[in-house]
Amino acid sequence: MKKIFFTSVAILFLISSLFSQTKEQLEHLDKYYQKSLEEWHVPGMAIAIVKDNKIIFSKGYGYANLKNKTKVDGNTLFAIASNSKAFTSSAIAQLVEQGKIKWTDKVIDYLPYFKLYDDYTTNNTTIEDLLCHRNGLKTFSGDLLWYGTNLTPKEIIKAQKHLKPIYPFRTQYGYSNIAFIAAGKVLEKVTDTTWVDYVSTHFLKPLKMDRTLTSTNQVSKATNIATPYFYENGKHYDLEWVNWDNMAPAGALISSVNDYAKWLILNINEGKFEDKTYISENNFQNMTTPHTNRMVNKNNERIHFKSYGLGWHLNDYQGYKVIGHGGGYDGMISKSGFVPEKKLGIIVLTNSLNWTASAMVNKTLDVLLADKLDAKDWSKDWLAIKENNDKIAFNKVKESDALRHKIQKKHLPLKSFIGTYKDIMYGTVTVTKKGNRLHFSMDNTPIFNADLKHWNGTIFTFRFALNLSSLPQGKLWFDMDKNANITTLHINVPNNDFFFDEFTFEKVNE
Repeated sequence: MKKIFFTSVAILFLISSLFSQTKEQLEHLDKYYQKSLEEWHVPGMAIAIVKDNKIIFSKGYGYANLKNKTKVDGNTLFAIASNSKAFTSSAIAQLVEQGKIKWTDKVIDYLPYFKLYDDYTTNNTTIEDLLCHRNGLKTFSGDLLWYGTNLTPKEIIKAQKHLKPIYPFRTQYGYSNIAFIAAGKVLEKVTDTTWVDYVSTHFLKPLKMDRTLTSTNQVSKATNIATPYFYENGKHYDLEWVNWDNMAPAGALISSVNDYAKWLILNINEGKFEDKTYISENNFQNMTTPHTNRMVNKNNERIHFKSYGLGWHLNDYQGYKVIGHGGGYDGMISKSGFVPEKKLGIIVLTNSLNWTASAMVNKTLDVLLADKLDAKDWSKDWLAIKENNDKIAFNKVKESDALRHKIQKKHLPLKSFIGTYKDIMYGTVTVTKKGNRLHFSMDNTPIFNADLKHWNGTIFTFRFALNLSSLPQGKLWFDMDKNANITTLHINVPNNDFFFDEFTFEKVNE
């Protein structure tokens, strides 16, 4: 009896100690999250932590809307963007289990209009290839075909054949949203339903992710939803929601940390949720096995490998395999990560454009995996890097503006530039005259239009409306033929997401 008594006391003491330890860790993290929110000038942030099939932490910080002083909580909705990709790969996994498709099936057998830069790549791209970013294109290549455009998924997929590769097929990592659009169309072809209906029926409803939206069209009727913001020169600018329906399988979902926590639990349990199997163990392992390796640069993250599975980023951290993803919507950045080995997961949602979410995930893993309350201050280090990058970008704009009219002040009569210019991949840009200035519009992207301000010669600067885009100042310039007739239009906006220089707009003879 004494043995049983002392054993019971020991177990109770151990449980009490573990609970006390976890409580101390979460209190430490709570303070860190709040401090980081203020350091990064993030309007609002929500974080949930899952451990052993339960949400052990869920809290909102700051404001969902600054003007109305609406506070963030665990149910506040944010765009989760590319965290949606794992829903697509998981849906494909279900079809594989049902014997309706194979991972190695050729995409062109399902989508005859699917085209890439050469016949070999077009004819040999598999469904698995679509989900692991190895088609030879550079990261984010062609994203201007879908972002804010009125192009359909089919038109986007067909247009990508004009994109130029920078790597041989299946040799390097190049993140492709268009590939996931194609994967979604394969799913729709096989199931004879929409991607939205399939994901809603097979994941959102059974997991009770009741607040998760599948389109920005639902935002106006939703409650407790965050406003997208970007911070510049000491001021927050609110952004309008841009519709992403034409790339839904790559990033359309809008969710809360409490809802997404259920998705984490499903994946922490390798495809199981509340005793029901949604993805087989074999297919889950395939999805979370490296398919495309990524470069590991000299870094201070103690990461030894980085790769991409099928809809998931993979890396090691603190001696464990971490599975997760990031999401970037204009005005919102998110980050998720989970460690099946420790039954641990985290989701961070923000309504700002910076690296706060990634810093919070790293800090959380430091504390909960390695039990290091005094671990590296990721927020401080990455904030210093961001501030330096912002300073460099600001100085470049300043230097460019200092050269305005210093090289060539005069330009051709404004009527010389007026007209329609067409790119074989994108479509048309129209240049018109508004008062004493030129104005241009990217005709398939209503949010991309701006007045042109003369810089030098046939070069002009512009910036899109701040309530529609966080993109910085760009340049638009024209080429002339030997008779000084305008022939071509080029656009460049320095950023890491959208490559305007992939297009060359030739003037249309009218």
